[in-house]
Amino acid sequence: MTIRRQLLLGLLAATLLCVLGAGISLFRSLLEEANELADLQLRQLALALPDEFEPQSGSPAAQEPEEAFVLQAWDEDGQPLSVLSVLPDQAALPRYALAGFADVTLRGEDWRLYGETRRGRYVQVAQAQAVRDQLAWQMTMRAGAPLLVFALILALLIVAVVGRALAPLHRLAESVAGRSPDALTPLAADDMPPELRPVALALNGLMGQFEAALTAQRTFVADAAHELRSPLTALKLQLQVAERAGSEEERRVALARLHERLDRSTHLVRQLLSLARHETALTASQLHTVDLGQLLEAAVADHSALADSRAIDLGVVETLPAPVLVQADPDGLQVLLNNLIDNALRYTQQGGRVDLQAALEEGRPLLRVSDNGPGVPRQHHARLFDRFFRPDGNDAWGCGLGLSIVRHIAEHHRADIALADGEAGRGLQVTVRFPQPA
Repeated sequence: MTIRRQLLLGLLAATLLCVLGAGISLFRSLLEEANELADLQLRQLALALPDEFEPQSGSPAAQEPEEAFVLQAWDEDGQPLSVLSVLPDQAALPRYALAGFADVTLRGEDWRLYGETRRGRYVQVAQAQAVRDQLAWQMTMRAGAPLLVFALILALLIVAVVGRALAPLHRLAESVAGRSPDALTPLAADDMPPELRPVALALNGLMGQFEAALTAQRTFVADAAHELRSPLTALKLQLQVAERAGSEEERRVALARLHERLDRSTHLVRQLLSLARHETALTASQLHTVDLGQLLEAAVADHSALADSRAIDLGVVETLPAPVLVQADPDGLQVLLNNLIDNALRYTQQGGRVDLQAALEEGRPLLRVSDNGPGVPRQHHARLFDRFFRPDGNDAWGCGLGLSIVRHIAEHHRADIALADGEAGRGLQVTVRFPQPA
């Protein structure tokens, strides 16, 4: 159900209930008032002198409902003296010998009676209850008619007020519906009511994130198309060279280079897919408790063959007695660590050293990968995380996406990355510091 319908139905129902409650209360109040007035009238009639009502005297017809009554008198011997009735064709009522008020039922009709004995005579005045009910109903209608008119006016006012109150919400919906991926301009939140301003600000933030995601996607597609163009062109040229080879040796060399370029292209595509996968934010279901020490040991086992092929000493140092735990995405951390180790092994000379470390510093868990390779000049540290950036002077092949992937994964884990020189000023040290556990 829409908000407008809920408001209208709720307010109109509340108004109807109030009107009905007021009408019932008014009817009961007026009925009580009519009864009191009628009782007073009966008592006043009974106090009148019975001698004034002769049997032969005519009784005028009732002009108003409250004038309809039956007045009777008896002498001290119980003989009827007179009957005065302003009800047409109304027979005399039996004598009830009352000393005050009473309610009786006679011939299926309810009556209100008052009787009193004065100067040896018994006077009894009766009035039909239907007359009182009719009087109360007429008074209720006279008093309730303006109430119904005001209720109708109130309903119209409610409709107008609700429509006017919801107009900014409709304008907000139209403004959002008018946006497109190519035009994500912020909403004018200053002109909106205070209730809608937080919604507009939240929508502006969401559209800003959406625009940033679209921009990143366009940039990624443009970069990927640009970076894939050169390897694919090189693959085609190398294939043509292999086809034109005049000897078996030339063909073997050409095919070896073709395999090398295929490996590079495969690595580039794999890194691009990994970058695209880890550009999205993490969800709560992806977070699990990860032991960084065990993660390092598994990474050493995975990269030991590559390290041995280049005679590089790859190992874990300074293992703490207690496990270092973080709340993270295990797959994401594995990709992060694999990229750091792959870069360290790729750019470290044969016979070098790559150290892995998991530790706690100032209560914050960290991962650290250090090597004693040629390192990276400090002026290039800030650009190492840019896509496809590779410092000059590197002989090892790569695509320049490894640290960009590391940065995205670290940002999704709210972790900080710090670059520094390795031991003795040689090599590169990469430290990933995670937030302090709760």
